[in-house]
Amino acid sequence: MRRFIGLLLAVIIFLMTIQPVFAKQNDERLKRLVLTLLAPKIQEQINQYYKNKLTVSPTFTPFFNGTDIDVKYYSSHIDVQVNTIPYVGPHLDVGIDSMRFSIDNSGSIMVQEYKHIKDYDLPPNWQEIIKTH
Repeated sequence: MRRFIGLLLAVIIFLMTIQPVFAKQNDERLKRLVLTLLAPKIQEQINQYYKNKLTVSPTFTPFFNGTDIDVKYYSSHIDVQVNTIPYVGPHLDVGIDSMRFSIDNSGSIMVQEYKHIKDYDLPPNWQEIIKTH
């Protein structure tokens, strides 16, 4: 019995000394991973918004200045807020856009919100890509 109690005590002490590993919300590597996985959905939302405005679909830079991400982790899902500056050609900014996604524990991605915040003027030699209604 003493052996059992000693072993049990040793296991309890061992388990108490193990530090659980939790993802820090501001861990840039995890944000980059989330952004990498969301990149096709982000591009899809940009394409959808700008298809009636421009003849060329803008792109975005996921890992340079121009894209910010805020990730909130919950037990049932992950909320991701993305703010980006889509561009055409040689990084000619066309606007500022904000979108919010929810990723459930099965990996399904739902677009919760898309907001176009601001338009930027294109230079004269890029005016031909602007659709007129």
